[in-house]
Order: sequence, then structure tokens, then C-alpha cells
Amino acid sequence: MTSEMTPDQQPAAPKLGFLRSATVVAVGMAIMNVAAYGFTLFAVHRLIPEQFSAVIALLGLLLIGNVVPLGLQASGARRIATHVGPGRAAIADSLLQAGRRSALGLTAVALLATPLLVWLLHIDSVIAVLLLAPTLGSLTLMGSQLGVLQGSERWTELAGMYMAVGVGRFAFGAGALVIHPSLTSAMIGLAIGAVVPPLVGTVLLRGSTGGTPEQVKEALRETVHGTHALLAFFAIANADALLARALMDGEHSGYYAAGVIVAKACLFLPQFVIVIVFPSLANSPGDTLRLRRSIQAVAALGVCCVLGALLLPDLVVTVAGGKDKYPELGEFAWIFALAGSAYAVLQLVVYAAIAQQEKRAALVIWIGLATLAVAALIVLGADLATGFAAIKVLAAMTAVCALALSAALATGLHRQTADSE
Repeated sequence: MTSEMTPDQQPAAPKLGFLRSATVVAVGMAIMNVAAYGFTLFAVHRLIPEQFSAVIALLGLLLIGNVVPLGLQASGARRIATHVGPGRAAIADSLLQAGRRSALGLTAVALLATPLLVWLLHIDSVIAVLLLAPTLGSLTLMGSQLGVLQGSERWTELAGMYMAVGVGRFAFGAGALVIHPSLTSAMIGLAIGAVVPPLVGTVLLRGSTGGTPEQVKEALRETVHGTHALLAFFAIANADALLARALMDGEHSGYYAAGVIVAKACLFLPQFVIVIVFPSLANSPGDTLRLRRSIQAVAALGVCCVLGALLLPDLVVTVAGGKDKYPELGEFAWIFALAGSAYAVLQLVVYAAIAQQEKRAALVIWIGLATLAVAALIVLGADLATGFAAIKVLAAMTAVCALALSAALATGLHRQTADSE
């Protein structure tokens, strides 16, 4: 005689499995982010302001170039997750080959751009700028490896890779600054630290073989579309800081920059949810219930962030820049928390679009970016809102824009699913 599980009991195992996986990935990503932030704090104390500013500028370029590794990871995870039956090793191998080709291409572009970057950024150390190339190459190799691990749902190994990213950056970056505090030393440390994750990934994925040239081309083509969508997302997610810099005076743009730190923390906090659910979104593109629940999970974390900013404004300001420098920030830090949380929801929907291979997502986001820029120019450029009111208005506008784009993209995904049924 067998006993059947009740409906309340049936989802218990999957929920526990999801929580365990989410916890493992969340811890790995938390260590990565804390270590990366720790390097920044270490650098600000070891370097003179001019050199620290150069490090931040070069880190910004790495962030832009990291769109390619993220595109590789997303396309790789989708291809692995949607592959049924034997041959996963060959698919994985094709993705790793695509990663190697992309790494060579991005390294070459960075090397060719070195003279222009030295001139634009007014950096004296040519070596420091040259080191961007191998660093980006290593990150690109890592992106393809992360995609294979994520698509295969090898969460513990994926978390280990994320930890290797943070530990490599802090250990070698900070270590280089201990030996010799200079811009060149910092970039040497970052370049060496960036080699650690792909070395770990090579060991973890050494059994992947058999990828065909056609599979490699398919992986590269899909990477282009995924990278375009992510580029559009990161452009709109960082546009408000540029608009504030252009349309506000020095004091209030500085306040806005401090608020952006709060927004970015709220944006990156739920990333582990996106990492965990992405393979299942790719494997079940018609499962709108899973997407809704994922949005609810990210939104719930966002609500916690907003409440935290409302209830503990002094703590938020201390982390963002200090009560002495930004005494008024606590009054409206919650608006930045709302904006960052809104962009976290948009990021999830963008990844869902990549999982479903919705190629119109990038166009929708670019239109949203243009709309946000025009609205900001009208409201702030015409002095309809000034001072601290302008800060609040711009932050609120970014939140509304992100939520509107999320709704538009999610609706488009639902219609595409309905049309395919």
C-alpha cells in the first residue's frame, strides 16, 4: 500500500532544493562582491587621489567590457539548460571554444584602443592601460565557463568560481598595493587575480570535448544578441548618474552619486535569484508562473531594501558616503533604494528575454533610455525641479522607467509564449 503526498507536501522538496542552491550561490556572490569592495577601500587608502581616480576609471572600463563575458554566460547557460539527451559535453566544449575566440577578440580590441584610452583618461602609465587587455581576456574565458556551470546547475562549483573572482581580485590587487602603492601595481594585481577564476574553471570543466565548428558559430551568434540586450540594460542602469552629472551643480550631483551607491547595492543584492532561476526559465520558456514567482522574489527583496532605507537612514548614509559629507541623503535614500530595486526587477526580465531569445528586448530598452533622457532634459534642463527636489525627481523617474520597461518586456514575453502555443 502506498501513500500519496498531499498538495501541501509535494512542493516541499523542490522548495528546499531551491533554497539550498540559492543559499550556496548567494554566499559565493556575496564573498565576491565584498572582496571586490574591499579592494576598492584598500586602494583608496593606499593610493593618492589622482591614482585612485585612474583605478576607478579603469575599473569602469572593465565593467563595460564585462558585458561580453555576461553575454557568453547567459547564452551558454541557455544552450546547456535547453539541451536534452547526450551531447552536453560537446555543447559545453563549443561554448568554451567560443569563449576563447571572444577572449582573443576582446583582448585585441583593448590593445588597439590603448593609445586612445591613455589620451582620453589622461593616464601616465601606458602599462596600466595595456593590462586591461589580458584582464578582459581572462574575464571573458571565465564568462563561458560560468555559463556551462550555470546551465548544468552545478551550483556549488559555480559559487566556488564566484568566490575565486573576489578572492583573486582582493588577494592579488591588495597584495600588489602592499608591495608598491601605485596605479601600475594595482593593475598588475588585478590582471593576475583575473587569471585565477579561469584556471579554476579549466579544472572543473576538463571533461568537455567534441564541439563542432557549427556549434561554436551558433554560440557566438547567440552571444551577440545576449550581449546587446545586456549592454542596453547596463546603459540605462547607469544613465541617471551621467544625467545628474550633466544637469545638476557639483554639490547636488555629488549627492546623487552617493545615492547611486544605495541604488547599486539594491540592484546587485538579488542577483543570486537570477542566477538560480535562469536555467529553468530557458528550459521552460512558456512557464509564466515561474517568471512571476521570480519577479515576486526579487520584488520582495526590494521591499526589504526600501523599508531598510526608511527605518535606518543613518546607517544607509554611513555606508554610502558618510553623515558628515551627505547629511541630507537619509531623507530620500529610500527613493534610490526603490530605483535600484526596480532595476533589479528589470534585470531579471531582461535575462528572461535572453532565455526566451526575445531579440526585441534591446530595442525596447534603448527606447526607454531615450525617453528617460528626454524627460530628464525637459524637467531638469528647464529648471522645473532644482536642488534636492531635482535629485528626488530624477531618482523617481528612473524607478518609474525601470518598472514600465519591466512591464512592457514581461507582457511581450507572455504574448510570445501565447502565440507559440
